[in-house]
Amino acid sequence: MPMDDGPVTPALLIWTAQRVINQHRKSPSRCAQCQDDGCEMLTWARNALTAHRE
Repeated sequence: MPMDDGPVTPALLIWTAQRVINQHRKSPSRCAQCQDDGCEMLTWARNALTAHRE
């Protein structure tokens, strides 16, 4: 049965994006989603925080 905790709040989105960015700052600067040509999660996190600041 799928879980539905309701809509994603702005605070949760920001927290998640910050966690993704912090994970990439730690050695070896990669996450499980990283590929040789970049990381879609890191791109999403940066874009999410940029959009929130606007």
